[in-house]
Amino acid sequence: DSVYRCILWRKTGNKRLCFQNSQNGKIPPPKSILEKFMMPKYERTIKEVSGASLQKDFLTLEEQEGSVNFKFGVIYAHTGQECDDEMFSNKTGTPIFDNFLRLLGETVKLLGWEHFKGGLDNRNNATGTHSVYTVFEGHEIMFHVSTMLPYSEEDRQQLERKRHVGNDIVVIIFIDGEDDEAYQTALNFNPKVV
Repeated sequence: DSVYRCILWRKTGNKRLCFQNSQNGKIPPPKSILEKFMMPKYERTIKEVSGASLQKDFLTLEEQEGSVNFKFGVIYAHTGQECDDEMFSNKTGTPIFDNFLRLLGETVKLLGWEHFKGGLDNRNNATGTHSVYTVFEGHEIMFHVSTMLPYSEEDRQQLERKRHVGNDIVVIIFIDGEDDEAYQTALNFNPKVV
């Protein structure tokens, strides 16, 4: 079976579809593809576009429109830490935090890393030596883990760490503790500080 990825561009927005076809390598006719999009009866003539340069342009457009890779931040916090400077100043986590990271993905060595880097340096270890990486439903995810990013003794605000985590679309804050104080820390946290 061949797998086809389709994008239907319309004024109302784009729809994406992935389907298998067992017609011995033959590309399905455009009308049958539109039926898979659950389109109402289409009256206009459908024309297949098969030019290599146009296909390349469409692939570029698809890559720009629908990112398949993501950068998620992970901040380690001790119980009672409420401001970003305190959280970003943690040099290491605890074994419980390490277990949590293993749930998220695999710890990878950045030097020479050939998959999605999420803005991390894979040539000089300028952004740390390791990170956490996973693939979920075909999407590559690189986690910017605060304790794995470079720590600077001179920088009280840890701006290099904040530069990565602060630009992520999702930030997970792991608060290490099981008591009421950890719960209160979570309640008092203000995401604007990141």
